[in-house]
Amino acid sequence: MPHASISLCIGQYSDDSYSGFNHIDFNLETMALTSQHNVSDIENPSYLARTDGGWYAISELSEQDGAALYFLNDKFETISTQPLKGDHPCHVAISDCHTHLGVAHYGSGSFEVYTLAPSGEIHQRQALVQNEGKGHHSVRQLASHGHQIVFVPQSNQVMTVDLGLDTLNFYRLNAVHFAQQQSLQLPAGCGPRHAVFRRDGQIGYILCELDETLRTIERQNNGKWQQIRSQPAFPKHSKGEAASAIKLSSDQRYVYLSGRHQSIISWFDITTPNSPCYQGFVKTEGRFPRDITLSKDGHWLVVANQHSDNLVLFTLDKKTGQPTLAKIMLTLPKPVCVVFD
Repeated sequence: MPHASISLCIGQYSDDSYSGFNHIDFNLETMALTSQHNVSDIENPSYLARTDGGWYAISELSEQDGAALYFLNDKFETISTQPLKGDHPCHVAISDCHTHLGVAHYGSGSFEVYTLAPSGEIHQRQALVQNEGKGHHSVRQLASHGHQIVFVPQSNQVMTVDLGLDTLNFYRLNAVHFAQQQSLQLPAGCGPRHAVFRRDGQIGYILCELDETLRTIERQNNGKWQQIRSQPAFPKHSKGEAASAIKLSSDQRYVYLSGRHQSIISWFDITTPNSPCYQGFVKTEGRFPRDITLSKDGHWLVVANQHSDNLVLFTLDKKTGQPTLAKIMLTLPKPVCVVFD
């Protein structure tokens, strides 16, 4: 049965009158907001991640202005703060075993990996990778732009996504070493942004921001990754170089993509894992959907519309994958990340 209520944290961009991020509770029976709290004073907490031990938040600033990683407990009290070595961090990820954490820096094209204490506190930096170069796009790829770091399931691999260089780099991670294993070059100008992997770690789906494609990669028998398919992410719409989020349903039947230029969510059937099949799209009831998230029970999808300052709830049909508008949940400044509590 679906839950009677949900709790969410919403990462946001700050301005002169506002900072921090929000925690909300929402009643699914009455479709009403029951609580909303600003829970920190972190500047530009644009990406959040959750574990049983607490919350991780990045402060998307230049290194000179104080880019940092924060660990907060369930009461949203700051337990530890780690200054970051890079500019404008935009993504944080946690390994399945909760022993490591990764950060991607958009501004400097760098990536960091930290070890975590059993309590969840940030321990020490294990690796710092600095990418160099430029890509094909004359405006958007003048330098390396780290956009995501991913711990590949069922493996000791870490993948970094570089929008500026059109590359996916794979590294081997253990308690001591962090060594590159492969660099997978994607087509020039595609601009990979975010990726998700199936739970067996054999197939991944890459959403490319610039050419707005969905690309499928597969681990070959020799352990190397290879692109096996490319298709339009939003086949019924004109392109706008602004694909944003990609999320996998908990039953691994569907993958959902958001397009900021079109203000839509599209979805693909992936019951045949190496051959995603386009199913349709829905409007996001707002402008510039920066992020989406799916509930673990598979019943709900939430979208953060950055430019219209609203959070929107959709129900999901578990048979067809179809999202249906349930409620515009609330308005709040510049929502750019949404995570279920």
